Amino acid sequence: MSYLTNLAHFLYGQGFWYADPVREAAGLTDEQLFWVPDAHSLPIIWQVGHIAHRERFHVGVFLHGLSSDVIPDEMQVFGTKWASVEEIKRGPSVEKVFAWAREVREESHRYIDTVGPEDFGKVMRDAGDQLSVGQWLFITVAHTALHVGRIQMLRAIIEGTRERAC
Repeated sequence: MSYLTNLAHFLYGQGFWYADPVREAAGLTDEQLFWVPDAHSLPIIWQVGHIAHRERFHVGVFLHGLSSDVIPDEMQVFGTKWASVEEIKRGPSVEKVFAWAREVREESHRYIDTVGPEDFGKVMRDAGDQLSVGQWLFITVAHTALHVGRIQMLRAIIEGTRERAC
C-alpha cells in the first residue's frame, strides 16, 4: 500500500481524531442529538448526516463515478440546503443515520483501496472544479473536520463542559 493510500485511510478515520462523526456523537440521547441553541442552528444529528452525505457525493459520485442515486432520498435532508429541526426529525431515525454514516465510511475505505499511487494526481472528468482524486479526498476530510468541530462544540454546550481546545 502506498504512502498516499495509507494517509487517506488515516484521514478517513483510521487514526485521525477529527474524522469520525459517529464516535463524536456516541452516547448522546435523541433529544441531545436534535438540540439546537436557537432556531437558526443545525443539530448534531444533521452534522453527522451531512458529513456522510457530502462524503458519499464526493467519493462515490465524483471519484468513483457512481450515479447520484447512491444517496437515498431520505438522506437528502442532510444535503446542502438548510433544514429545520422539525424537517430533520421527519427524516430517518438516529439509528439509520448512524448506520448510513458507517456504511458510507466503509465504502470510502473500499474506494481508497482501489486508488493507486499514480491515481492521486488524476483529474476526474466529472469531479467538479477539475480537481484531482487526491484533492477531492483531502478536501472532503477538511470538510469532515469542520463539522466534527461543530459536533464537539454543540456537545460541550449540551453537556455543560468546556469546549475541547485542539
